[in-house]
Amino acid sequence: MPDIKATTQDNIRILTISNESKRNALEGSMSADLLNHFDAAEGDPSIRVVVVTGAGDIAFSSGHNLKEIASGAYAQSGLGEAPVLRPLTMNKPVIAAVNGHCYAAALILAMSCDLRVVSENATFGSPGARLGMLPEGGQIGRLPMLMSRSAALELMLTSAPLKAADAFRAGFVSRLVPKGQALAAALELAASIGVNAPAVVSAVKRGVLIGEQSGVAQAERFEQENARILETQADAREGVEAFFQKRTPVFSGVA
Repeated sequence: MPDIKATTQDNIRILTISNESKRNALEGSMSADLLNHFDAAEGDPSIRVVVVTGAGDIAFSSGHNLKEIASGAYAQSGLGEAPVLRPLTMNKPVIAAVNGHCYAAALILAMSCDLRVVSENATFGSPGARLGMLPEGGQIGRLPMLMSRSAALELMLTSAPLKAADAFRAGFVSRLVPKGQALAAALELAASIGVNAPAVVSAVKRGVLIGEQSGVAQAERFEQENARILETQADAREGVEAFFQKRTPVFSGVA
């Protein structure tokens, strides 16, 4: 049965888009369920990083079920692109473990994640122009910032898939790994993030987004204001003490 599976490994929440017979297309209640799982992970103090992936090795997700779009069923849900945009507004970092086809709404989801760990068999697709639909969900504004401008334009204007190796060279992908290893590599990356001070991790994420949306000056102002606040917190004292005592810091877990 198509669904979003949620599992937990230490302080990492793993969300798996599971609808393999349709290349993990989002259909029925899956989009709403995905949004609910993101919200639940954000509200769980024991979770520090979220990893989202697709079931199997063929597809991360092919996006929304086109039949539901054509029938108007998805529009009637009133969700819009909120589920696949949710990682952008989360305080906790979200990593996409892309293990195959990543098209349309799934591309928006991958864009909304903070990092993308991608298997060599992955492909990214923005089929809007071929379907007579404008690429949305931030594709026009954010894709040219997340990869080269020429790569983003070619992806959207031709609707031709972008191969994993090309996406890596264009800067869209942070780690490129062999087929079948995307989730394992994403979990390794998540674990390395999860040991750090949650409030600082969250502030870095927010600051980078402010820089994207409002420019460098606003990001610098955010840095100055929040650095002075964070350096007075218990996690800063713990981090410095651990450094001098040559031990691993134990942070509070409060973002």
